[in-house]
Amino acid sequence: MSSESSSAEHADLLARVELFAGLNRVTLAKLAAHLVPVPLPRGTELFHEGDPGDAFYLVAKGKMGIYASPGADGTETRVAVLGPGDPVGEMALLTNSPRSATVRAEMDGELLRLDRARFLNLVREQPEVAVAMAATLSRRLRAALYSADKATTPAERQTTSSAAAAPETPPQPAESSSQRRRLPSPSAISGLLAGVILFFGWVATPPGGLSVEGWHALALLAAMVPLLAVEALPEGVLALALAGTLILSGVARTEMALTGFSSANWVLVVSVLAVGSAIASSGVLYRLALWTVAHIRGGFPGQILALSLAGVLMGPAVPNATGRITMIAPAVRELVEALGYAPRSRAAAGISMAALIGFGQMAAAFLTSSTTAVLVFAVLPLQTRRGLNWISWAYYAAPPNVLLLTGLIGAIMWLYWPRAEEESRTAQVRSSLELQRVLLGTPSRREHISLVAGAGLLVGFVTQPLHGAHPAWVAVLALTFLAATGVVTAGTLREVNWSFVLLFGILASISDVFTATRVDEWLAHAMVGVVDNLTANPVLFVVVLTLLCFAISLVLRWQAAAPLITIALGPVAEQAGISSLVVGLVALIACNGFFVPYQSTTYLALYHGTGGELFSHAQARRASLAYGLITLVALATSVVFWRAMGLI
Repeated sequence: MSSESSSAEHADLLARVELFAGLNRVTLAKLAAHLVPVPLPRGTELFHEGDPGDAFYLVAKGKMGIYASPGADGTETRVAVLGPGDPVGEMALLTNSPRSATVRAEMDGELLRLDRARFLNLVREQPEVAVAMAATLSRRLRAALYSADKATTPAERQTTSSAAAAPETPPQPAESSSQRRRLPSPSAISGLLAGVILFFGWVATPPGGLSVEGWHALALLAAMVPLLAVEALPEGVLALALAGTLILSGVARTEMALTGFSSANWVLVVSVLAVGSAIASSGVLYRLALWTVAHIRGGFPGQILALSLAGVLMGPAVPNATGRITMIAPAVRELVEALGYAPRSRAAAGISMAALIGFGQMAAAFLTSSTTAVLVFAVLPLQTRRGLNWISWAYYAAPPNVLLLTGLIGAIMWLYWPRAEEESRTAQVRSSLELQRVLLGTPSRREHISLVAGAGLLVGFVTQPLHGAHPAWVAVLALTFLAATGVVTAGTLREVNWSFVLLFGILASISDVFTATRVDEWLAHAMVGVVDNLTANPVLFVVVLTLLCFAISLVLRWQAAAPLITIALGPVAEQAGISSLVVGLVALIACNGFFVPYQSTTYLALYHGTGGELFSHAQARRASLAYGLITLVALATSVVFWRAMGLI
């Protein structure tokens, strides 16, 4: 039998199973990726009564006998025979209870196995799976109880009811004294540390040249770091708390502390999040992900390489790093799902980091890869700008970016190489691609509309130099189109991660607060004092400048820090024979780190755009440290190339 006809049979089988009633075809296709065919020759035992209930089975072919415990005479009793389409051990998915009977093949057959761990992972990503299955199980249980009620006496019904109402609970071990003396939670420790930072920030005298308001603003931002690091509170709550404290303490006026919510970039993030959610729910992204899985070669390295390079090539077309990440995040989630990688597995984290590197961190590779690069170009001295265009920028930026991209791809492969079971799982998923395609069927109207909207959004971003409209308004038009065609609903807007949206708006406001309190001027003056005497040694100058950029990016957003550093240190470098373009390139790359979550809006856009399910902050920290180390090496090594190019 061909694989196509087998997939068609399995698809027809899944569509007829009552347990999966209520699942849409996209969710059913995702569930099919987790089903493993299990051949069972005649007379073979599938499981024995009392075995742990670690999986659910669906009879695909043949017949399975259900046998009760041996009686007094030592013989088993066959209580039922199951055929194609019948579920086996479905309660194990929800309760992990021991097997209540023995199942044995009455003839050669095949079952589809769904591991309970895989099922729980799927439920975390697709809660409607559990809802639909629980509803079906409830109907079946109610029918079974009704049948039992009709067949038993009142006394037996009372006994059954009591037993059902009071399930046996195993005795719990006594709590030891060491368990009672619990250590403080990470949230409590981070809260205490934040309080200490605020206390000293308010009682200590500000450094020379920095105003009291600026010192307090720095203290408030520093106090947020430990709270965000351990996710002590929802990020949106922390963001609003920061804004409220800035206002109540007199550091900033209300309109200044909330100015980020009136920016076009904030509108861009909200619109693209809503558009991405609508497109993902239509199923078209999962269909594209299946196509990608079928055509990517080279296993995990091929996946990392393809995703990273795709992001770099997309950069010049979509000149907004946060917008690119926000737009691609739902597709990354679907790709990981289609590949069969478990959420927060090494491979899932690696795929996510490859997307972050390609679509977010390589924003200095081309002049139009980010609006921040354009801004740095704009603040360069006139004589430097005269010799620059799109081609020459790419030429001068090539050494550090090629070294950085190569090093990061290698680091991701090394840090996140999937375990053997993950690789075997991917091989299995590839074998189920045809089944998933059959379950998806032909593209629906919603998919066609979503594809048109997504393509229009990309074209609008690419052609920005021609029409001059900010990407935010292009995204608003795409969102309006999807709403007018019924793809975006009120439910779609509820699915937007508003906690991230609040955090993004407040972080966008911090730059204006620092400008008003002259924190940016104070930081720039301090940097000039540090690097002024190092220009005689270009390598040492670049290394120290890189380290300073790492430090200042913890306080100022990348979009503000890079041009500020270029303005402050460009003239200093020019006097020593180092082109100010070198300062601009170093600032663009080194200020774009993501050592702590709040530091990078592109990182946050990926984390929240994937639902926070593909990777943890702890997993991403390995990639962030690799980014810092490789950035330092790449920029220091680039001095040799820049000298040959005439920049030094």
